[in-house]
Amino acid sequence: MSERRDLEADRLNPYLISLFVLLSSATIFEGFDSAMLSFAAPDVRKSLGISLENWGFISGLTRMGVLASFLFMLTADRVGRRFVMMVTVAGFAVANGLTAFVETSTGFVIAQFFARLFLTTEYALAVIMIGEEYPARLRGRAIAILTSLATVGVMVMAKVQPFVLIPDGQQGGWLHELGMSIVLWGQAALGLESQADGWRALYALGAIPLVLILGLRFTLRETRRFEAEQEELKSEARGIDWKAHWENAVRPWQPLYRKRTAIVALLWNCTHLVTAPSVVYWVIYAREDLGLSTTQVGDIIFWGYGGGVAGHFVAGWLIDRIGRKFSCSFFYVTAAISIYWLYHHPTVFGQYFWMVATVFSFGAAMTATHVYASELFPTEIRATGYGWTTNFLGRFTEVLTPMAIGALIIPIGGIQNAIAVVAIGPVLGALLVLRYAPETRGLTLEQIQQTLDETSGGLQAGPGESGRSGT
Repeated sequence: MSERRDLEADRLNPYLISLFVLLSSATIFEGFDSAMLSFAAPDVRKSLGISLENWGFISGLTRMGVLASFLFMLTADRVGRRFVMMVTVAGFAVANGLTAFVETSTGFVIAQFFARLFLTTEYALAVIMIGEEYPARLRGRAIAILTSLATVGVMVMAKVQPFVLIPDGQQGGWLHELGMSIVLWGQAALGLESQADGWRALYALGAIPLVLILGLRFTLRETRRFEAEQEELKSEARGIDWKAHWENAVRPWQPLYRKRTAIVALLWNCTHLVTAPSVVYWVIYAREDLGLSTTQVGDIIFWGYGGGVAGHFVAGWLIDRIGRKFSCSFFYVTAAISIYWLYHHPTVFGQYFWMVATVFSFGAAMTATHVYASELFPTEIRATGYGWTTNFLGRFTEVLTPMAIGALIIPIGGIQNAIAVVAIGPVLGALLVLRYAPETRGLTLEQIQQTLDETSGGLQAGPGESGRSGT
């Protein structure tokens, strides 16, 4: 396999910098939206009549939109990263904004299902585009910084939400009034009954910046590797019709790629076994079990994520210096320890400390896993492989675990005991990394494909198998 030097950037240039800035909006709003759901959870439950036990089920249903995003990822290998990115930005803005006007739990599930579908695709494409465009020596750090901005989104939401989620009987400020004005105007325009719930204002305000970002996205170019791949397909007269596209959709399960698909999917499930329920239940645990106010909860998350954001940067440095395997496995173990103590140290100081440790560890672990997911497949099926591993198969525990914990909260004695059970997930992930994951530090995407195709061992193709691993 000959390496395409013209596809590998040798340094940062103005376009790569602007590309990073534009794509960063995807990860910022991923954190912003996830935090919004967590902060609003107690008020949404009260407003829509959802019990604590059923909240895990409701949350799991909305997260099925993450699984459905898999179909968009398949399409990105057919029509391009740029076009699908445009669709997802617009789709998320509409779905998230409409959440402010739902009147039933069913409506909430539908709106948030589509919001998660579009946002997850947007986030995944941002990681893939940075991975395809940035130089090999900077790829790990670039993806680490990109994913760290999801933490910034959480921090912004942590500081905004106390000014919008105003307790009954208290006067709200201008931000609350602006959000409620949008909600009441929208309800009147849609012919709905007026419902002045603070969480509705939060979702209404959350959709505003996305309108501006949609215009900025039109400055994006298609990635060079995708364009080169399409040109190669045309030159070989193999075509890019839809029949070939859907045949391409199952290529990650061919013997050449099967073990790569399995290892990344398993890693994500080990991670989401803990992160999903912690996101769904921590605000509920803090406000209803520990009796913390919305301001205290916001401060803990803000400072916790502020300190924890360093995890992404540390991971980015380590994975490019000492390698993916050690960095990923080490932070998986520290993440398991941290999440356990976050739910078992009831003091306010303990919540601050273990929130920082948890976000730091999971930020680092997930950054390393994102890098693996974006490196192990060739360009012609990179979005497809990423979709299979990260958006579909890797999300099963994200959908099912909150539902299971909701059903087990009462039988096993509370949220904290349920979290203790699933904290073993990242430890299993660490063992999987050490045993099966390859080391890709310092290699271009083309060199990674050549190494994986030729190396004997866990990721080797079966006897007699060959595959096109080009760009």
